Amino acid sequence: MTNKDEYEGSWKQRKPVEPHASTVQRIPYDTLMIGATLNILAQTVNRRVAQAVHAEGFTDFRAAFHPVFQWCRPAGSRLTELAERAGITKPSMSEIIDVMARLGYVERVPDPHDRRASLIRRTERGWDINRVARDTVEAVQREWREALGDEEFSRVLTGLRRLTQMVSESEEDRV
Repeated sequence: MTNKDEYEGSWKQRKPVEPHASTVQRIPYDTLMIGATLNILAQTVNRRVAQAVHAEGFTDFRAAFHPVFQWCRPAGSRLTELAERAGITKPSMSEIIDVMARLGYVERVPDPHDRRASLIRRTERGWDINRVARDTVEAVQREWREALGDEEFSRVLTGLRRLTQMVSESEEDRV
């Protein structure tokens, strides 16, 4: 969309929503741009993961922990790397790590390659959450594959992976 009128017009062209207590408008799915589409899908996956993790008894799990579990390498990652990948400041990531360490999800260990630095590493409790999250994401993928069919789902996933690689490599080139 190039201007405000076009954007607002896309919402106005939709069939009116039946009046009800909620003021939430119907989303014009057929005109969503890629950013909104990807965010809705990611939020759906994250919400399902959080529900599954809570159902497994990890009631202290918070949405802010998602990037740490997503980006922390098995052998551990530096705080600066996690902050960069999550797109937040180092002090903000440090606060998240402090909370996660107090809850027993991660630990700080010396970096074997640089004794001045430390790595953030999952604990066994952290790996337990990782297993629940992975099982949940696999279930979501199966549901979406069933909804779209094998061929279309494979095309979508392949395209998204290619785009992810392309932007990741482009980001690396800028550093």
